Parts: sequence; C-alpha cells; structure tokens
Amino acid sequence: MKSIVRHSLLAVGATLALSACVNIPYRAPVQQGNHIEADRAAALREGMSKTDVANIVGSPLVSNLFRANRWDYIYTLQKNHQARIQSRITLWFNNDGVVTKIERDIPEPAAK
Repeated sequence: MKSIVRHSLLAVGATLALSACVNIPYRAPVQQGNHIEADRAAALREGMSKTDVANIVGSPLVSNLFRANRWDYIYTLQKNHQARIQSRITLWFNNDGVVTKIERDIPEPAAK
C-alpha cells in the first residue's frame, strides 16, 4: 500500500514539475502579403510603367476592382507573442499605366 501511495505522489510531483517548464505555448510566425526589400522599394520611381514595376517588385497579391489605377503591396509578420510588423507601398497610375504617385512606409536606404 505504501508503494502505491509513493508511486502516486511521485507521478503527481513529476507532472507538476514538468508542467511548470511549459508556461508559454509556441506560436508559429505568420507572414502575409508581398515582402519587398528596401533596395527594391528604393528602385521604384514615378514615371515607370506597370510592367517595370512588376519586374522589380512583382504584381500585387490582391487587385482592387474599384481602383484599377492603384496597386497596394502590404506585408505583415506576426512572430511568437510579439507585436505585428507591417509595411506598405501604394502605387498610383494614370490612365496610360505610368506611376504618378508613390506612398510608402518602408524607409529608403541612405545614398552612397
């Protein structure tokens, strides 16, 4: 009888000790959107065609049916229990398919 109680207490103690080691569950990093490196974002200029833009940074993942003259590149990264990182580039085109305006929150690299 003493050995049954001893083994039960040992099992409960081992379970409590092991459960104390795992207090934060693992969450896999989640990436969504177009990841654009800073040097590629810096290569974008007004006056480029849609083909030139697509050759540099690729086509956007989602196209807007109501604004065909606007391309949005949005990237988000959510790492394990950390704040979400988001970057965005928006390109505006005229009716001829030429970039007229660029909005970005990706910092441009310093000139060399």
